Amino acid sequence: MSAQKGTLTLSRWGNSLSVRIPKKILDSFKLENDDKLDYKVEDNKIILTPEKKESPLRKMFDGFDAEAYFKNGPKNKEVDWGQPQGKEIF
Repeated sequence: MSAQKGTLTLSRWGNSLSVRIPKKILDSFKLENDDKLDYKVEDNKIILTPEKKESPLRKMFDGFDAEAYFKNGPKNKEVDWGQPQGKEIF
């Protein structure tokens, strides 16, 4: 993303203050509601960095040992579902 500059306004939110991030910036970083941002204070600046999102597909395979699966599993991973039942083309 190219350098951008602008002004944001602090707004009261309960006992805290919040900053609204413009939609254009949210879209460019693919940020959504409840996404997490890391922050650090450096050289009198507040730096926000989006946390990396974990892929839902990657989460599904947490703990799956692909090496063991293909090493110890049956040699033929295909499943025979029988004869075609509709207008399948083979």
